[in-house]
Amino acid sequence: MKKQVLEWLQCSACGSSELELVVAEEVDGEVKEGHIACRCGRTVRVTNYVARFVDDDSYVDNFSIEWNLHRRTQLDSANGSRESEERFAAALDFDLAALRGKVALDVGCGTGRFAEVVLKYGGTVVGVDLSYAIDAAFANMGRHPQMHILQTDVFQLPLQAGEFDLIYSLGVLHHTPDPRKAFGSLVPLLKPGGKIAITVYPAYNRAYVLATQFWRRFTTRLPRRLLYLLAHIAVPLYYLYRIPGLYHLGCATFPICMHRSWRWRVLDTFDLYSPTFQTYHTHYEVFRWFEEAGLERIRVREPGISLIGQRPVEA
Repeated sequence: MKKQVLEWLQCSACGSSELELVVAEEVDGEVKEGHIACRCGRTVRVTNYVARFVDDDSYVDNFSIEWNLHRRTQLDSANGSRESEERFAAALDFDLAALRGKVALDVGCGTGRFAEVVLKYGGTVVGVDLSYAIDAAFANMGRHPQMHILQTDVFQLPLQAGEFDLIYSLGVLHHTPDPRKAFGSLVPLLKPGGKIAITVYPAYNRAYVLATQFWRRFTTRLPRRLLYLLAHIAVPLYYLYRIPGLYHLGCATFPICMHRSWRWRVLDTFDLYSPTFQTYHTHYEVFRWFEEAGLERIRVREPGISLIGQRPVEA
């Protein structure tokens, strides 16, 4: 953990920004062990380079497993593609070059797939995640001077209001107990004129949704490690589903990820069937979230249900 992150933190108990960092061990400018103390008595431990505002990974243990097994699968720097960069750009309504000098909040940062893009274009990232994927994120890019990583709950973010130029949460909020409430908790963290971009699962393919929901009645009850092994069925099924006429039938019966990389297919198939919470949404529904939060310049982006909006600039 870098000491600079204190600039954005506040106590999750009392809201005070007057926090004291007590360093027990520091390595190459990173706080490896220690704690953050508030005058109200609240103490947050720093272990293995990460400030831990939660005691465990709660309802997201599946993500702790998948992102540590697939720590580098989706990183452009590791797979030699620009897929994450292009995916990130598609969710925004401005050029990536505009990220230079900006401070972004990555909500549900996972292994840092999109944080890597922001860092590449000169931005600063505060990455938060409830799962132990946060340790994979630190291993991937925690040493970058502009990367800051926190393990925390989206419903109790220990961050000061009005601090971020950009907040993004792509493919995350639909895995929380209340996506709308989770979204609402993020908006106050934007600077005036700052933007927020989210992506959630679409509800339009009814056959796909029903098939997924049917299988999840059973898969969410399986031991996580067993389910991960079973997710490897996506490797051969990919070739079957590519036969003309079988793709739509297959996805209406047993959906899988159809990515060309077999590792990515296993990862995303496990991701589909393992989360405790998983909801599907429409553009109209999410557009209302943005409107009710007082955002303006709301734009529909890609893929799935992707929208971006801007906090009004105060007079």
